[in-house]
Amino acid sequence: MTRKLFSIGRIGMEIACPGGYTMVFDPAMERFSMDQDIQPDMSYRVETIREGTVVSTCEELFSSTPGGLWTIYDCKDMGSYIIALQSLPEDSEPYLIVVADRGFRRFRVHLYPDDAERVFPLQYPVDELTISGFLNINRMGVLLHSACIKLWGRGILFSGTSGSGKSTISGIWQKDPQAEVLTDERVIIRYWENQLYAFGTPWHGTGEVHKNAGAPVERIYFLKHGGCNRARRLSRVDATNRLLVRCFPTFWHREGMQFALDFCSLVASEVQCYELEFTPDPSVIGFVKKHLHS
Repeated sequence: MTRKLFSIGRIGMEIACPGGYTMVFDPAMERFSMDQDIQPDMSYRVETIREGTVVSTCEELFSSTPGGLWTIYDCKDMGSYIIALQSLPEDSEPYLIVVADRGFRRFRVHLYPDDAERVFPLQYPVDELTISGFLNINRMGVLLHSACIKLWGRGILFSGTSGSGKSTISGIWQKDPQAEVLTDERVIIRYWENQLYAFGTPWHGTGEVHKNAGAPVERIYFLKHGGCNRARRLSRVDATNRLLVRCFPTFWHREGMQFALDFCSLVASEVQCYELEFTPDPSVIGFVKKHLHS
């Protein structure tokens, strides 16, 4: 049995695989690997024999098909959830099945090795689905569509949906020697050491920025393309709604979804949130720095 350890947002992950197979991970994920032994928060066991459970006997909770790849089921008799990955109509059956316990802490990943005896246990979207599920179901935090920089020791988030400018503004901040860009696409927000922290993740955008680091959250800006740089303070309700729309909640899990809503409301009450209209040039750096001091 071979093992691989990762840490994302200070969440320890262990992936175990039978001997004779080579585990392959995305290069971005490899930057979050760990050498020292840890007590994992989440554990994955790779099984190269197909899971015998017939998902048709379980309750379908949500499916992203036909546009997406995954479907999640509630198998009450087994006391587990099942995530099935399948490309429709190309695949006649799922090519990967994840059996998760009710707490989204223990996983069995059933998949076939390739001709070179390699396995890809955390292939998209298994890693994101299991991490976001773990965060919500265990009432720890959320995964958010957001770039994040570390400036003067504090975390500044630039949140937005696809095409809003996260990678653009991240590229601009990378030229500032005072700032460190932690991610240009997705960030984990959770409490760590009694503070609200933002952590970089392996799930990067077009800028391919993904650092295994975090910072206490100081400010959240919701991005909007515009002809000038200006910021408008948002109400708690408005900020909560924007956070919820831009996060990855377990909408298939009632308690997890309620936690995501409550957590977004808590973040909006503790952190100043603004709509940031910006021009895609270095002037936005000076504007944000001045705004932080105002």
